[in-house]
Amino acid sequence: MKKHLTGLTVATFSVIPSLFAAGGSEADKPQGFRFFNQHLTIKPYVALSYSYDSNVDTSRHSEGDSIFCIQPGADFDWKGDNWALVGTLWYRRNAYCKYSNEMGDNSFGESLAYKWTTSKQNEKGWSLVLAEKYRYIDQNDALGSGDGRGVWRDREAFDISGALQRRFSGPLHAEVMGQYNWLNYKNDTGKYAPLYGWSSWSVGAEAGFAATKWTDFLVSGGYSHYTQPGGHGYRNYNNESEVWTIQAGLGTHATERITYRVLMGASWLDYGGHSNADCGWTYSMSANWKITRQLQASLLGRSYYQPSERTRGQAIKVYSMSGGLSYLTMGDKLTLTANLAWRYEDTCYNDRYLAYGNDFDETILSFRLGASYIINRWVSIFAHITWEEEWCDKRDYDYDRFRGTIGLRFHY
Repeated sequence: MKKHLTGLTVATFSVIPSLFAAGGSEADKPQGFRFFNQHLTIKPYVALSYSYDSNVDTSRHSEGDSIFCIQPGADFDWKGDNWALVGTLWYRRNAYCKYSNEMGDNSFGESLAYKWTTSKQNEKGWSLVLAEKYRYIDQNDALGSGDGRGVWRDREAFDISGALQRRFSGPLHAEVMGQYNWLNYKNDTGKYAPLYGWSSWSVGAEAGFAATKWTDFLVSGGYSHYTQPGGHGYRNYNNESEVWTIQAGLGTHATERITYRVLMGASWLDYGGHSNADCGWTYSMSANWKITRQLQASLLGRSYYQPSERTRGQAIKVYSMSGGLSYLTMGDKLTLTANLAWRYEDTCYNDRYLAYGNDFDETILSFRLGASYIINRWVSIFAHITWEEEWCDKRDYDYDRFRGTIGLRFHY
């Protein structure tokens, strides 16, 4: 079987609330186990599902298969007077019917996020946010999970980040940020050309001036450094890359029901060393519109550089945009979601020798409909269908894919 990049690093469906989000009255929601005067809540669950995937290889010559999945896990939140700690721990096992020997390894992961603040939102004070996430993902990809890149390879990833914000008296505020990411592919199949992960660290800062209740002027800048393992790349290219970014824009509220953040600017990339530079416009945006209590709309988009996973010392520029709707009905027990996501990958090559046969771009479009229904505090049912298509301008990487899933979720 042949597998190749689809470029789904960014969570394709991240703007939509989880299909397992609980609605209805408090009595219908999972209660969890409560500790320390109910400040700590742990909510265990087990999800069982069946999926049909029309193209498990995400290739031009599609092969379909049925997949059975079990995923136990637990979510928790621990809240204090001015701080909160939330996290999750999960395990997933996929069992394929036709390709049980080639696919179906274990996946597992965990995440933690901590927030501390000395004041209410938008008031004078300090805020600190810390987060970390680890996951080991098997060679198949669950569409919409944001975990995979459509690559026929196991991989593991670790991310840690932090942000410290100071809100001064008056309209001024400032923030500093830091992040470390690590991605490692398991190139032990012996059947395919190797793929290259990376480690990276980033620092950034942002300043804002809240001119009015509705308008916040923002300026931000950042620096990222990437390292790919395995020594030097081809010819005079090494495995180091650097990115500088500066953006400016607007944030906060348009109305009481609409929040937004839109920044635009420029990025400069030095990839593979030896002054191999690429630059261009960049953007970052997010918005949420609470149309009614039951109906919400969201938008998320960004562009950025990252190392190429096919060739050491090279890079791609990614443009992404996704939007969606979420609707509660039937006494808030039924959640309906719809989402559309677009992603474009532009390869960066300055050397004709390296670019020959590799200088192609890819466009990926995904659409998903989902539904979940809370039967009671113990059981939920869910279903979703996903359609995905890729167009590649110079290679036979075009494909289309359909995936349908139904399942049960047992929770406490």
